[in-house]
Amino acid sequence: MKKRILAVIMAVCVSMTALPADVRAAEDSAVQTESTQKTSPSEKSAQTENTGNAAEELTGTEMAETEEAAETEETAETEETTETVTIETETIETEEPAETETSETEKPAETETIETETTETESTETETAETETEESTETETTETETEEPTETETAETETAETETVQAAELNYMMVESPYVETPGTQNVVLSLGTGDEQLSDIVLNYKNLTTGKAYQTKVAGIEEDMIRFTMDFSENGQAGEYQITSVQFTQEKTKQEILLSDLGMDVRFGVNEQAETNPDQVLYDEDAYADVDADVVTMSADGEVISENTVENVLEQGISEAVASVADNLKGANSNVKVVLDPGHDGTHAGASGFGVQEADLTLKIATYCKEELSTYNGITVYMTRESASCPAGGGDNIACLDARANLAKNVGANVLVSFHLNTANGTARGVEVYYPNSNYNAQVGGNGQALAKKICDKLAALGLNYRGTLIRNASYDKYPDGSAADYYGLIRRCKNNGIPGLIIEHAFLDNANDYYTYLSSDEKLKALGVADATAIAEYFGLTKGAKTVTLNYTQSREDGSLRLKWTGLDNVDYYEIYRNTVNDTNYPKIDEVSDATSYIDDTVKAGTKYYYLVRPVFNDGTAGEYSKPISGVALGKTNLTKIKAKSGKKITLTWKKVSKAEGYLIYRQDSSDSKFYQIGTVKSGSTLTYTDTVKSNNKTYTYKVQAYNTNNGRQGVGAYSSTKSAKTLAKAKITGITSSDEEVLKISWNKVSGAKGYIISRSTKKDSGYSEIDTVSGEKTTSYTDDTVKAGKTYYYKVEAYNVNSGTKGYGGASDAVAGKTAKRTKITSIVSTNEKTLTIKWNKITGAYGYRIKRSTDEDGTYKVVKTIKSGNTTSYKDTSVKAGKTYYYTVETMVKTGDNICYSGDSASMEGRTAKKAKIKYAVSNGSNQIEVNWGAVSGAYGYRIKRSTSKNGTYKVVATLKGKNNTTYQDKKLKTAKTYYYKIETINKVNGKKGYSGNSAAVSAKTLKTTSITAVKATGSTSVRLEWKAVDGASGYQIYRSTSKDSGYKKVGQVKGKNTKKYEDKTLEAGKTYYYQVRAYKSNSAKNGVASFSKAQKAWTIKQVVFSQITSDSKNQVTLGWKKVSKAQGYDIYRSDKSNSGFEKIASISSESTLTYTDKGVKSGNTYYYKIAATYKIKGSAGRGSYSKVTEVAVLKQGSISSITLGDNNVLNISWNSVANASGYELAGAVSEKGTYTTLQTSGATSFTHSNLVQGTTYYYKVRAYKDLSNGIRMYGPWSAVKAKAAAHEIMGTSSVTVDQMVSYYNKRYTFPADIYRDKGADSAEAFFKILKEEAEAEGVRADVLFAQVMLETGGLKFGGDVQPSQCNFGGLGAVGGGAAGETFADVRTGLRAQVQHLKAYASTDGLNNACVDKRFQYVSRGTARYVEWLAIPQNPYGKGWAADADYGTKLLRIMDSL
Repeated sequence: MKKRILAVIMAVCVSMTALPADVRAAEDSAVQTESTQKTSPSEKSAQTENTGNAAEELTGTEMAETEEAAETEETAETEETTETVTIETETIETEEPAETETSETEKPAETETIETETTETESTETETAETETEESTETETTETETEEPTETETAETETAETETVQAAELNYMMVESPYVETPGTQNVVLSLGTGDEQLSDIVLNYKNLTTGKAYQTKVAGIEEDMIRFTMDFSENGQAGEYQITSVQFTQEKTKQEILLSDLGMDVRFGVNEQAETNPDQVLYDEDAYADVDADVVTMSADGEVISENTVENVLEQGISEAVASVADNLKGANSNVKVVLDPGHDGTHAGASGFGVQEADLTLKIATYCKEELSTYNGITVYMTRESASCPAGGGDNIACLDARANLAKNVGANVLVSFHLNTANGTARGVEVYYPNSNYNAQVGGNGQALAKKICDKLAALGLNYRGTLIRNASYDKYPDGSAADYYGLIRRCKNNGIPGLIIEHAFLDNANDYYTYLSSDEKLKALGVADATAIAEYFGLTKGAKTVTLNYTQSREDGSLRLKWTGLDNVDYYEIYRNTVNDTNYPKIDEVSDATSYIDDTVKAGTKYYYLVRPVFNDGTAGEYSKPISGVALGKTNLTKIKAKSGKKITLTWKKVSKAEGYLIYRQDSSDSKFYQIGTVKSGSTLTYTDTVKSNNKTYTYKVQAYNTNNGRQGVGAYSSTKSAKTLAKAKITGITSSDEEVLKISWNKVSGAKGYIISRSTKKDSGYSEIDTVSGEKTTSYTDDTVKAGKTYYYKVEAYNVNSGTKGYGGASDAVAGKTAKRTKITSIVSTNEKTLTIKWNKITGAYGYRIKRSTDEDGTYKVVKTIKSGNTTSYKDTSVKAGKTYYYTVETMVKTGDNICYSGDSASMEGRTAKKAKIKYAVSNGSNQIEVNWGAVSGAYGYRIKRSTSKNGTYKVVATLKGKNNTTYQDKKLKTAKTYYYKIETINKVNGKKGYSGNSAAVSAKTLKTTSITAVKATGSTSVRLEWKAVDGASGYQIYRSTSKDSGYKKVGQVKGKNTKKYEDKTLEAGKTYYYQVRAYKSNSAKNGVASFSKAQKAWTIKQVVFSQITSDSKNQVTLGWKKVSKAQGYDIYRSDKSNSGFEKIASISSESTLTYTDKGVKSGNTYYYKIAATYKIKGSAGRGSYSKVTEVAVLKQGSISSITLGDNNVLNISWNSVANASGYELAGAVSEKGTYTTLQTSGATSFTHSNLVQGTTYYYKVRAYKDLSNGIRMYGPWSAVKAKAAAHEIMGTSSVTVDQMVSYYNKRYTFPADIYRDKGADSAEAFFKILKEEAEAEGVRADVLFAQVMLETGGLKFGGDVQPSQCNFGGLGAVGGGAAGETFADVRTGLRAQVQHLKAYASTDGLNNACVDKRFQYVSRGTARYVEWLAIPQNPYGKGWAADADYGTKLLRIMDSL
């Protein structure tokens, strides 16, 4: 059994190879039956029962599968018969076919079929005719299976088995993965023998089909019959398609070999390529596992994964332990067995029929007899899915019916569900067959179901029924959650999903005369079937008959606080012992004994405490029976009814406290007609503590009590009744009216409600929602309420609800219908302004919904206000009072009116506001104050808030307000943006302000003024370094002109001169400073007695003087040329350059520069080595007039020659020494360097020296250098000569130091080019490239030598460890130490590490003078001149300044560097 379960567990592996049918015949019949997963002959017969059990069991796609099976019947029959033959042969493998069988069926050809079957090799060739084969098979199967072998035959068989030593057989083989990528590992697991044989020397043979090479691997792990092999593939050269060929082992000193080809097995996998594999097509449904990963999943008894999903972990975690308990799980050890019996079909789904009877009726009788028989056994509880003709699902469709049956088993926690059915076919098929779950998904369910199915089938066959076997059937399309093929029958599939084995017993064929009249035609015969079923179930679960103990039926809580214990009595009992405990353990104290009773009242319990009871019978003979199984119970306490409350809608709500362990509560109400309490409701939750009762009458008192209940095995128990509580209902109140007398007050009135203790007033701003309680009034006769918390002008909705009080709890009559109320909102006066000296205008805010307004006035703010106007319009919000007097103050209020029906309500007076008039102003003058501006001035008015300036273009034209000025004394206004030389007229109006609102006095008398034009400066001419002359245009009507100057264009102007006369148009300013910028403006003016008028200033005109030029730099970057540079002269527009070969004469202008931004000039008319003299003058123009600044100081220039680098050499400590040639007249030299020829150069040295040592260089980096001479001139300028040509040299690569290279990088480099000679170096400490280069890195780092240098030298010297010269690979001499040519093989070292250590020490001898860290193994160490080759480049003797080195090849260092760069 363990092996079968293991096979199920491993069923999810894709790469699974099963043995062919002829080999598998030696295995137990359970697996063979399971292998028949398509359709056996009996299944084919069962398929014709489409109106019978198949119609009940199939749902959804299963119906389609049945139809499809019918269409492909011919093909299916051939396959079905073949597989059945194999099973039957296995059953009779020790028997000889009897010729007498032919006479019974009169079909000799079919007898030959049986003979052929016993040979096993021709079993798949005998079935040719569909109908004949089926009949023959059924007949012969019955004959063969029921025939008992003779004692002689049995003895002979047993003797043969004991004398022959059977070699262990290969059960199956599994490959973990069909594809392995190097480096990688392949695991193979196989089952060999039973696990009891003594096997040793087990090896697995396989070969590379691509290369033809054969291999052998030893066992990596063994557990019983499970054996694991592990194969490592680390190199690309191992790629190919592999085939496992055989298994070799020694059994009892005899060597055995199993060739997979002999078994018809072809097991393959690929390394770095795909290989075709053949998944198990016999033990498992191929379609069901097409998409399942090649993993192994071990499931525990409850379906949980208990192991990792690799083959290796299957052995490591112990498969046998994982599955050992599975086989017995169904039996429910040490617990009561629960079995669900399912009478197939029902009155709605009748099933098959025959001989005038229905399948549904017969299956109910068989199941009932089975139940009756099972009830005679101890330790079992039996459930029936139906006990009448009614459908368990209430007459629903097939799906609902199947769900109801399977769910019953799930809900009661059944160990198994057994479904009773009868077969039909063509009238010839006969016998019993039992279907059980397949091994997919929950394999445990299938295994357990199979064992019980076989017992049932055996028991029924023992009655004489034809034995058709135990079967499984897979669905073609439906899948389980893991993707495997689902069971075909819906009931079995549903039960498996619930973790329960489901069986279908096809007891006999209802349409077969023999089966019907022999087994189905009477109740007695049906009972025999039911008893056989029950006997098989009882035997499987190990049940026994004969009552030795009682069965406890239930416990029941009682109203008086006690617990009643009930059990089923036994015969010949003297008395019963009662035991009780508060915990379910082994120590139950005995509390009492009872005689002549099967119940017991325990009145010593504590409410809310859970008690456990045992009952033991003591028989008349004095012997004691067994203890019953425990049963628990809880006595419920008294319910505490805490509150009762009458609510709206004639509802009364009860509230109570939770009773411990209660499952619900019973509600009772007293009837007024007989004063008795009657149950009116049930609360079916122990945590629900309220109940609402709807009653019939208002103004009536109702009384209630509550009782807790619970149930035990279907029996209801109760606690004590609560105390009674009463509540009285009330009628609903009605609002009679809502009135308003003030802005923030509403008065609500309602009718009286009889029996009320008071009323609750609720309010909302919405009619249908949002109500909240605002107040409560006491007294039945209090029928009005004044709400002074409302807001003015807002609509409110009110509800009133009557209440009473019972035992301190309020009851309610329900809220009245909502009624709306609204107040008139006070308005607010927004302004009172003086329109003129005799009119005041009053304005106020509009009130939504207002009917109108009343305006009131008083001459005293606190005096009496009289109505001066009533306006009956809610939209009118202003009023002009023309009955006021000039200069007098008045006070006003406004009152809102709201009309509701015929009544007008008032909001009350608004806040009062003051109003008064203002006086007129008088203009003093109006004059031009700019070409587009006139200045107006007037006298201040007492009490004025401000003034409004009005303007017109004609005296009697329309005057428009152009400005408003605030302040009593703000009496001047500048009127801007006017037209030039135009006359304008002005009036002024006084503004007053009362309560924040402005009033106006009316216009003053008109005054006019005319604007002056703006002149423009026509010329500016520099008359000297400190003077400028201005000229401008004349202005008509001007009395003269004013001249202003500033050093800033936009501000700071001061008057510097004034000239009289319209035609005086010139002025010369002689007070300037050289090199400074100035700005000028000119304007015309007009004389006036009150104040002169002026035009606008002209546009500012710039004028300046410029300073002397100063040299900033002089360079000679190229041969025979000089570049002059100077500082920018402010305001200069260009520069003139002069040159001479004398310091104080002979200067000639050699260039004129017309750009103020050009501050350099290159003179190409010079010769290197000669001396020249230069001066420069700045030039500019003002308003078209040319000017020039002073000459610069004369500067002497000696033109320098180009420098040149003479040498760059590599020195010790990895430095570069740079030298260059001197230059005549030079003061010093600038040396610059870069890391690329076109890169950025950095100054390295500036001095008079002609050499430089460049240190702190980066190994292997090329550096570029250039140099130039410079001359320090007398004016402090440093003049540079041209740069020399660039020269470059690379920094060397140090041999000593640390390297970032990793072992993986070295391995990657090596594996891409070479194959590591593991066979040579395996015994010398390195069995792989990884191991070799790990040693290399360790040895290099031990002496401080760079690992990449050592790696490159090993690769160069050995050609990637291939050697090929005088040195042999086995010498471990990787640097050619001592191999001086002429056939000299050089040094030989014991292992890889010693050879690499000697090479490292030899490198260190050249590269350093430091001592060794390890003992010296380099015999040639003493011959090296220490420290003479610090760099990789110096290992080449021709490149070494000391004439030393490792190799004579001038490119030796370059070759090493090339390898290092490739890492």
